[in-house]
Amino acid sequence: MKIYQLNIKSFRLKEMKGFYTDVLKMPLVSESKNHFAVMAGTTKLVFEKDESITFYHLCFRTNDEFFEDMFEKLSSKKLLLPDEEGSYSMFWKGRQAYFTDPDGNILELLERPYTWSEEGVVKGWHDVGEIGLPVENIAQFQSELEDYKLNIFKRESDTFSFFGDENGVFVMVKEGRHWYPTENEAAVHPISVIVSGEIPGHIRHNHYPYEIKIRKEWEGTIPAVQVRIARPTNQIDRLYEFYHDGLGLKKIGEFHAHEGYDGIMLGLPDNSAHLEFTQTEQPSELAKPTKENLLVFYLPNVFERDRIAEKLRLMGYPETEPENPYWGRGGMTIEDPDGWRIVLMNTPGIG
Repeated sequence: MKIYQLNIKSFRLKEMKGFYTDVLKMPLVSESKNHFAVMAGTTKLVFEKDESITFYHLCFRTNDEFFEDMFEKLSSKKLLLPDEEGSYSMFWKGRQAYFTDPDGNILELLERPYTWSEEGVVKGWHDVGEIGLPVENIAQFQSELEDYKLNIFKRESDTFSFFGDENGVFVMVKEGRHWYPTENEAAVHPISVIVSGEIPGHIRHNHYPYEIKIRKEWEGTIPAVQVRIARPTNQIDRLYEFYHDGLGLKKIGEFHAHEGYDGIMLGLPDNSAHLEFTQTEQPSELAKPTKENLLVFYLPNVFERDRIAEKLRLMGYPETEPENPYWGRGGMTIEDPDGWRIVLMNTPGIG
């Protein structure tokens, strides 16, 4: 269960923005009078202005080198929280530390391997690996989510339980239980989260101010999150190279000399939605695309977006400036051999 995006409330919005961008070094991706958003590795973290004081538990995962840098910085600012023995440096399957932000959120710094792809180590923050969900009855809340098959863990107790898998978890705790390693009691505050799962869904809880959106990732080398599009060309081999070898779409069919046409089909991600490129023996007069003719792929994983863009760049297809500046905020625009544009957009999609 990858945590793509997390929206929570914030009382001290200005101070929080400074803390997350300056201290935690998370890049700012959007802001307004009533919100700001940063990227915690592959997780988009959105803080929304609230007039009441709220606090949450979040866990940020990273590699050993960045863990050490953050630990020293947080220690120098006296933001680390001690355990019951007075130690600030802990260990749970990797180095571990706790700290607070200006709103008083109980935050965890955790050293872990990067799990979102097989590419290996990435620098800086990996993701938000945990979000706390205080509830009155853990067993009942978990049963309401069972149909979505998000969980691999057994319930640990009536007051604490992990729910999810190695990619990300909800830390379900009984309301009033202390958030480790503090005496702060867990309380319910609004949370909206977008996660990955095998069964798409949208849950608005009747009792709690919790909203959970579940997105199913495509299988294959382009992990987008949501179609026949047919287009003529005079250079079908180059388009195949761009979309198959570079972008990573899977070939699902092809034909040759079929009533004067050659064609190739590439799945989005399979034959239920696909691209089709066709070519005739004699060159065709092709329509010239505008800069606003776009094929947009929503990629929650920023590292995968950057990997694909770099592969295309090395093949001779660099990033280009979008006509609409919206696509430059989290997106990378690239032209294919015919001048048609794709956008690799680093969000979990819309709706």
